[in-house]
Amino acid sequence: MKLLPKHFCKFAGVFLASSIGMSQVHSQDVLVMDSLATSSRSGIENSLLGTVAGLRVKSWTGTSGIQSIINLRGLSLDPTNDSALPLILINGVPVITNPSSVTGINPLSYYSPEQIERVEIIKSIDRLAAYGVQAPNGAINLIMKGGRTGPLHLRASASAGVNVLNDFDYRKDAFYDFNTIARRKTLGSGSIVHEQNVLVDGGGDYGSYLFGLNNYSDEGLLKSTKFGRQSLFLNAKYHITPKFTAHFYNNLALTNRDSRYAGEYNRDLPLPVIGDETFFMDKKRNIAFLSSVGLGYQLTPGLSINSVAGISYEGASRDLYIPSNILKGSIYASSEAYRRQLITINSSVNYLHSFSDDWKMDVKVGHELRATDNRLTSVDGARSLESGGSNYVKVVTGYNASQTDALSDHDVEQLIGFYGIGKWSYRDDLKLDIVLRTDGSSLYEKKWAFYPAIGLVYSLANTLKLPLSVNLSVGKMGMLNRPQAYNGELVAKGDYYNGNILGVGQLYPAFRDAKSVDVLQIDAGLSFRIKPSITLSVNYFNKTYSDFIYRRYTSNIQGFDYRYETGGKLGLSGFEFTLNSSWIHTDHFTWTSNLNLAAYNNKVKELPGDILNTSISHLRGLSKGDPVTSVVAYEGSQQKVIGNTEAKLFGGFSNTLRLRNISLAFTLSYASKADVVTESFDSRYNVNAAGSEFPLKSAETPYYFIQGTDRQPVYQGIRTIEPGSFIRLNRVVLTYHLGALVKKFPSVEDVQLFLKGENLLTLSRYSGINPEENIGGIRRADLSYTGTPLPAVFSLGFKIAF
Repeated sequence: MKLLPKHFCKFAGVFLASSIGMSQVHSQDVLVMDSLATSSRSGIENSLLGTVAGLRVKSWTGTSGIQSIINLRGLSLDPTNDSALPLILINGVPVITNPSSVTGINPLSYYSPEQIERVEIIKSIDRLAAYGVQAPNGAINLIMKGGRTGPLHLRASASAGVNVLNDFDYRKDAFYDFNTIARRKTLGSGSIVHEQNVLVDGGGDYGSYLFGLNNYSDEGLLKSTKFGRQSLFLNAKYHITPKFTAHFYNNLALTNRDSRYAGEYNRDLPLPVIGDETFFMDKKRNIAFLSSVGLGYQLTPGLSINSVAGISYEGASRDLYIPSNILKGSIYASSEAYRRQLITINSSVNYLHSFSDDWKMDVKVGHELRATDNRLTSVDGARSLESGGSNYVKVVTGYNASQTDALSDHDVEQLIGFYGIGKWSYRDDLKLDIVLRTDGSSLYEKKWAFYPAIGLVYSLANTLKLPLSVNLSVGKMGMLNRPQAYNGELVAKGDYYNGNILGVGQLYPAFRDAKSVDVLQIDAGLSFRIKPSITLSVNYFNKTYSDFIYRRYTSNIQGFDYRYETGGKLGLSGFEFTLNSSWIHTDHFTWTSNLNLAAYNNKVKELPGDILNTSISHLRGLSKGDPVTSVVAYEGSQQKVIGNTEAKLFGGFSNTLRLRNISLAFTLSYASKADVVTESFDSRYNVNAAGSEFPLKSAETPYYFIQGTDRQPVYQGIRTIEPGSFIRLNRVVLTYHLGALVKKFPSVEDVQLFLKGENLLTLSRYSGINPEENIGGIRRADLSYTGTPLPAVFSLGFKIAF
């Protein structure tokens, strides 16, 4: 079935050919990056921790190059998948955000905080509806630094520091078999982290330019797990004619991360373990490229046409070899390559009109094309030792075909959207936004979905002389379901080596009724200016997610083992509080602060009938109104909710103080009302051997999970249920501004020396090292979803601008 009806195709072609310019993003919260106490850890998200109400960044692992968990009013049926990630944009252009399954390297580590001018946080429905199915869980727009008018300018910075595992207690470590000798050999406290940046910019009547270089390296807390990044970037704006402008942005990043077997893959650390694992090969390499071109033409003072085209590309490769001295006589090797590509074209016509000095209108009508193309190729194998030749070559090249597996996969999607955005304003008192968008996806049988939204902001400053403004918005978005749920799947059949014909059969059919998840959102808020320098904001939101795709298991007599259905309904709501203040502002001393708090509640609103025979049967212990993030376990023969893995309260507190040439900035984050469930390392029994009842241990809880397969179920005991609340001192930055040196050399604009400390103190009743170290809030017995210890980082550096 074609994506577009015929009458749309001609219109889209004419529109695309005639529309040129840069897309605009309307933000809700704006953070100036140079004013933040930025992080020395890789990944832009780490610099945003604790800065915005509702933006949750979970520092779950100390392994460098791994993405922290990012959530911005997001909810998902599966806490381990990336469907709750916000949309990430660079200068308004969507980019690849989630790490690939091949290397796991964080795409947000391709950029340095020194490249970024400001960060725009988008949460309200009247702004998000313009993105349709792309931003059901919020959006973050990174605006990159541009050139300044005037002669050539030079900015440079460098820093170096060490990772320190402070307050290391083997009884708290997630490597939990108390093998302290092995642990000390795998953990490398004192490893080096360093970064260098150079930016050159200038500008004039023709426009402006900025280009720069970045080098980053972190040897890692785990020995032999070094992460590195080198990037080259360009941001240029040109006035081709008084009416015709162009904007070019490019970022090329090369990243690499090595891994080790003991301590990263083998988490129970049996003896013997050695610190040097150069004999074990796990090399991960990513090359990433972002390029965007924006054009704009001003037809009349009130009418312009704009278009921006962007490509976000990532190539990931991994070579793995595990020798026989690790696998007790067997070897394993694999080689994988994954190419991901996201192409977007966003074009619009903008019309500005003033009805009077009081009434103004801004209307935008446009369309967006989005195409993703992902290709995976891998080959792997394992075998026992044989004499002669290279073991690695034998396995990967198929020395013995029955021991080698090869895989090739290709996923393609085209998405097209048409939208209209209308903004009306009356003086400074009233603002009205209306958004209409429709999206069509090549993956769905029911291709088209409609997403409307309306928002209103009213200020009482003029009419009632109150320093208060009120906002209200309501609308609808969509969320793409997983591709494998509706494409169907083909499977190879036959055995070539036994003389049979190798054919292709249908594993399961495509789901013809597939569509995106509906997301309905309501926003309301107040902003009160207590004093000219103090503002309090209170916002409320309520989101409902409807019609998820899940599997319904059926009998084999129908020809396949399951079919797909849509259903289910989840809710997420909460309050967000923000207090921004400038307490003191004199010629010699200033003090500013930000306090933010979010209070969230998620719940099940509706579940499918006979849920036991579906792919979401793990929710069968929940009732209407229970949190979807509940932990459900067995007590005796009955299921019971024993905890909630998601914090009900979280936020941050930032302060910046400056006395003459010395400034001090620090950021804290906190979370409360979350539970951590820890599985037992000892209480694990085969159900058939243990009998019908779980054998209790006096030192543990009476609760247990049932794991394994239907044929071989396993009782997994639960050791503890602990509070996951914490307060953490994330960063402290002490900066000295060398003002006297600047006065002595007129060409020098600024010189700074800084001392930075990160992850300095965590107050928590959790028995482990880091209360956020477990994805999904459960510390599994095999530690499969538990991160490595989070180190403190101490660094010294400088910044200079000419």
